[in-house]
Amino acid sequence: MPKAKNPFTYGGRVAGETFCNRQKEIKELLSDIMARQHVILFSQRRFGKTSLVWRVLSEARKNGVIPVYVDLYPVSSLAEFIELYAKAIAEALSGYEKAMKLLKGLFSRLYLSMGLDAMGNPQWNVGFDRNRESESLDEVLTTFEAYLKRTKKAGVVVFDEFQQISETNGNKMEARLRTAIQTHEHVSYIFVGSRKHLLQDIFSNPNRPFYRSGKIFPLGKISSEDFASFIRERFGSAKMAISDEAVNAVLEETEAHPYYTQYLCHILYDIAEASRVQKEDIPKALNLLISREATAYMNTWDLLTLRQRQALVSLAETNAGESPFRPEALQRFGMSQPAVMMRALNSLLEKDLVDKENGNYQITDVFFKRWIRIYISQAPTLG
Repeated sequence: MPKAKNPFTYGGRVAGETFCNRQKEIKELLSDIMARQHVILFSQRRFGKTSLVWRVLSEARKNGVIPVYVDLYPVSSLAEFIELYAKAIAEALSGYEKAMKLLKGLFSRLYLSMGLDAMGNPQWNVGFDRNRESESLDEVLTTFEAYLKRTKKAGVVVFDEFQQISETNGNKMEARLRTAIQTHEHVSYIFVGSRKHLLQDIFSNPNRPFYRSGKIFPLGKISSEDFASFIRERFGSAKMAISDEAVNAVLEETEAHPYYTQYLCHILYDIAEASRVQKEDIPKALNLLISREATAYMNTWDLLTLRQRQALVSLAETNAGESPFRPEALQRFGMSQPAVMMRALNSLLEKDLVDKENGNYQITDVFFKRWIRIYISQAPTLG
């Protein structure tokens, strides 16, 4: 008899039964939305921010709030921002207004058209005069608020990967957006980002337009207790048991990181030969996972400078409570001063390979760290 569908999902948005808990965060964010509170939500990459936001938007919709979701990750120009935001507004309102009414009345400077995507589903298209970007930007920034005011409704706008806004005309774009948002009374805004150092600079730098313009909401890890229950429940839903020792070992190996925990459990389910997963199965799953990622890790490694590689090895070998600036680590790599290590770590922060939390540096990808320990750490070419 073939196995049931794998109960663990990774690599995309997680929803439904594959979404793990976060009830406290959902309740708090929903309360912020209802109070028209702007929120800055950030965490490491692959921490489940987008999945959480979509769950919150679903709850907000049930409470009569119109949600608009805008993924800014692909945006690199002002024109792309205008088109993407206008399209998101049109798509959100199409559930509340007839298409013809939106086509005729939503925008005055921008124009909408309706087409079909590759799957034959309706799709909004947006156009505007590229010689009048400034006026078009003003319109797209005020349209949703104007609609809500006219219809006496409430709304929420999520700008995912908001740090990309810096790529669309720098401080000038931020200033225009901030000026519009601070006058809105019917919309709450949630600014989401995974490049923490960039997002924090936007909202914590006194010289930036968005300085202190929202509630800071760092997304932490899911508690080990909640995650352990989730793992047991998901295996159980596929008629497979997992020992408590195996659950604890999974969370230890993945450091309870949402993405990597789901990834390892996904592989454990695939390779399980019986109806129960034991702690002894985990090394095999880890080896398979590392082998799948090895090419990507090697490609990343090849693009790094010698100092960056040395800093990563130092972090990979650093135990809890130890500093990468400890004298023996600096001496091993011939770094005469801590500033040399600091420069390397800061450059890795820019590449999102390293995260800094409460003054402590750590490699963001727990399996990349494991790969470094296994294949690189003892390599003689690093010194």
